[in-house]
Amino acid sequence: MDAGGSSKHFDAIHDEYAFFQQHSTEAEQDLRAHLPYLTSLAQSGPSIRLLDFGCGDGEFLGRLLAATEVPPPRLFLSLVEPDAGYLSQARSRIRVFTTHPVSAWPSLPPETPPRFDLILVNHVFYYVTDLVGTLKRLLEARAPEGRLLVSLAGRDNILSRIIDRSFASIREPAPYHFAEDLEKALASLRQPFRRRLLPYTMDFPDLESNRRMTARFLLGEHLSRMDWPHIMKLFDPYVKNGRVVIDTNHYHFVIAAAS
Repeated sequence: MDAGGSSKHFDAIHDEYAFFQQHSTEAEQDLRAHLPYLTSLAQSGPSIRLLDFGCGDGEFLGRLLAATEVPPPRLFLSLVEPDAGYLSQARSRIRVFTTHPVSAWPSLPPETPPRFDLILVNHVFYYVTDLVGTLKRLLEARAPEGRLLVSLAGRDNILSRIIDRSFASIREPAPYHFAEDLEKALASLRQPFRRRLLPYTMDFPDLESNRRMTARFLLGEHLSRMDWPHIMKLFDPYVKNGRVVIDTNHYHFVIAAAS
């Protein structure tokens, strides 16, 4: 996604990511948070230029566009996704929403002009290796009246705590960024923002296979260096009536140009 790459690789955990999506209300909360901004754009202006940075397989963006019903001739779509399989799926999935060619890149092209009215960064900043540099480039790609909408969990998120404890077990810090890191990056760039807390739930049958699936989603290739029994026990506090139920939250950031 950025010049320095990613701290977690999704090409081997597509099934695990799908499991998280199926058993979490996170996406529904993000859709509700994003929708008013795209709806507002749809009601004004001749065209909308939208960039989904880290689009995954395009399912989330497709749901957002379907809910907004922007006239296809008015919509110009661009995608950034380093996973080639995901990028191909996303491009195919969203082309129905526009009459224009969909731009699709493994990373943001250098010297991207400031043209995007809306930039979505949905649970992606965890994994970029150069957070400040990536954020700066996205801000530069934003149109003068454009916005970045960012979803990102903080360190108090229960899944973030599981990640931190997992890496602590091998005496390493988690190699991911969280909402607190984003706020520091924004401050270093003197960039104003608004944020609000969004609650969500992850809920799945308490089977070892499901715990393993969730752990692989959270930790990716790093899990192979960790002790399986220890990681599995980190889910014990959240067992309720034969299910793992994690009630937690993440942040929704709105980053607009300074007025």
